[in-house]
Amino acid sequence: MKKRDFYKYDTGREQALQSLSGVQNEIQDYNNQRAELLFQAQKFEQASLIDNIEGQITTVETEVSSMQILWDHINNCQGIFQGYMDLQWLKTDSNEMEEEVKKLLKTLKEMKVDKRCNAYTGILEEIKKWLVFLPLVGQLRDPSMRDRHWDMIRQKAKSDFVINDKLVLRMIYDLNLGAIADDVEEITD
Repeated sequence: MKKRDFYKYDTGREQALQSLSGVQNEIQDYNNQRAELLFQAQKFEQASLIDNIEGQITTVETEVSSMQILWDHINNCQGIFQGYMDLQWLKTDSNEMEEEVKKLLKTLKEMKVDKRCNAYTGILEEIKKWLVFLPLVGQLRDPSMRDRHWDMIRQKAKSDFVINDKLVLRMIYDLNLGAIADDVEEITD
């Protein structure tokens, strides 16, 4: 099971759900085989030999269900992040966004899923990036920011963006401010 593609974050939700659906079909086949084996085992009064198979199938069903829930959460997170990216810079509320991302993180950490699987760690890293980025956005959105401060940010980020109503959060996100977080904090202070 652990080698299946739905454990990998790069698989994407659609492919992961298709793979999970395929596993559900396999489970149904195993249940049919188990029923036939149980019938045969009962003939020889050996039904207890089939109990182990039932436990294994239940374990796989639980794992598939957990992974579907994880992929639904990944889809929700990515949808929210995409919505953030399209926000106009002048209308962003980083505090509200940060609270929402913290809730997403809390939900993720409460999930009963293998925390070492690539899909889990992938969305966890994406959420962490936002939790580094959003406080920087809050600092940059401070009304005390002047043109000279923005010039310093442009120099550090090696980008020539313009602060106007056409600037969207994606443009600021793409500056990879996390890599220069200390510089941004110093400039905003």
